[in-house]
Amino acid sequence: MKTLIFSISFFQVAILFSQPPEENKVTNSSFNFNSTIPAIVMDSIQLENLNEVEILSSKKPSKNRGDVSNSKQEIKSISTTSDKFVQKKKVASSQSNSRSADAPLQEKMDEDVQLLKEEDPNSFEYNLFYYISGNYNVERENELIKAEQLAPLDPTVLTQCLANAIVKNDSAGTINYLEKLKAKQLLSEEVISYAKDLLLSGAEDQVLITHGFFDSYGVAYQQYVNDFHSELTTISLDLMQSESYRFLLAKKGYLLPKDNTINTNYLASFCNLNSDKNIALSMTFPREYLSPIKEFLFPIGLVFEYRKNNKLTKDNLVLRNEQLWNQTLEKRNMHEFHSIESNNLSSNYLPMLLFLKAEYALNGDKLKLDWVEKEIDFTARKSGKQSYIKKH
Repeated sequence: MKTLIFSISFFQVAILFSQPPEENKVTNSSFNFNSTIPAIVMDSIQLENLNEVEILSSKKPSKNRGDVSNSKQEIKSISTTSDKFVQKKKVASSQSNSRSADAPLQEKMDEDVQLLKEEDPNSFEYNLFYYISGNYNVERENELIKAEQLAPLDPTVLTQCLANAIVKNDSAGTINYLEKLKAKQLLSEEVISYAKDLLLSGAEDQVLITHGFFDSYGVAYQQYVNDFHSELTTISLDLMQSESYRFLLAKKGYLLPKDNTINTNYLASFCNLNSDKNIALSMTFPREYLSPIKEFLFPIGLVFEYRKNNKLTKDNLVLRNEQLWNQTLEKRNMHEFHSIESNNLSSNYLPMLLFLKAEYALNGDKLKLDWVEKEIDFTARKSGKQSYIKKH
């Protein structure tokens, strides 16, 4: 039984059926990792990024709640500066290769925050954006508390309060804000259900690394509120921007890269330094993160397992994916929900099926090949990928 090595042929079927995102076009003229499985899931990644921005701007802070006596000109100034900050944060959050803003962009955001402070240090905008510009710095918690007092149900406030609670390892606070996010419909049943299948995809003692809002907080809801696989370790790449969060990881025995810019290089270095641990990556990671470590990644359900020293065998991969599909995963987004969100999330189930199809075709297993092609067709129709299957 030969050891499986992550190679071009490994994902060639997935490449053919992948859909490049509108915001990040690639050419599918040849088999290469950069247009493979991650391209299939990019719809949900783009949806995630959009929602992250919408949370930041969907309910704009009321103009200077701290001092109603301010002039209209001062209020307009605060509004203009706030809009500029939101746009810069939008750029930082929508990067496909980094969770951290680069130094010039971070400096500009800090300048906006300083202007807000000069205009009114008691304003909602200053206190909220001061915390946000600190990238989950718990030393800025007092300003976040002030913002929460001014607008306790604001979506951005709730999201930042949740992040702050997780960074502080505050279980009670985490549960509180997760429930509030769900009540505000910022965490949908579709996302929470998907997160359950994400956790079910993992092996025992696995360390799951998530990328952004939906996978990180969907998983958190399952673990903290539903107490589902709470024994599994989960790490949010986004929250690793926080020094306090990295300190907690170091206390748990994880080795951390020296560079604190959370980007593609950081993830690759983190996985390498901790290769003795059973690391798995959520499939919501953009392809830019996966490409540098592609030879060590293996698709299991909704995750890529990182194996550097102990490669997986094809037989093991086939068996685990078959068990997940036929027995373990609930797949409610495919069979129960009928929203656009559920359609996007359904596309993330295609990689495991495409891998199985490639193996069945290679082995000449006609019976299983017929079965998996029907499952692929159903999943592709649900997720809106059927045109690409027909085309190829």
